[in-house]
Amino acid sequence: EKRYAPSWLAGTSVGDVMFQADYFLKELSMGEHSMPVVGMMSVFDWSEMDNVRGPWSGREWFVVKKAEVRISKDNTLIPHVKMGVEARTQVLGPNGLEDSPITSKSHPLKKFAEAVTKNFELIAERKSVVFHLRELAKASVMAKFLVDSGTSVPTEWWQVADDLVKAAAAKTDQKEIPQLWNMR
Repeated sequence: EKRYAPSWLAGTSVGDVMFQADYFLKELSMGEHSMPVVGMMSVFDWSEMDNVRGPWSGREWFVVKKAEVRISKDNTLIPHVKMGVEARTQVLGPNGLEDSPITSKSHPLKKFAEAVTKNFELIAERKSVVFHLRELAKASVMAKFLVDSGTSVPTEWWQVADDLVKAAAAKTDQKEIPQLWNMR
């Protein structure tokens, strides 16, 4: 079953975009998809190439590294984000798996995260799930800018937003995580 943190993301289009992008990232790192950029390697490929021995645990996630609203020559507001992937190895602590304070730059998971970060814009243009995550980040940046600046928006915008929320709530809720081994 899908799990969302915070829980209010469940059943929202924002939560769905974030979940699908994160799921794709995990699959990509494990080599379930062909790499979107020539020369990129999965975590397993890096492990084999570097002859990494023994078990290890880790996690990875998308991050917004830089966010700003730019203004064009004709006074149009343009949201801009620089995104990437962070990764940490995990160690067994008193409460289960915990992030290691330091993850070596030579670790396969770290190498994969750096490759995705370096090629993020190209990957976003080639993989729709990453494209939608980037566009969601831009929309969030613009919304924050409008709220923080105290900008007044026309009443019609609120009605459009309400209509979109109602339409999304009417759709069937997918709570199961897709399982690749059942789709092959």
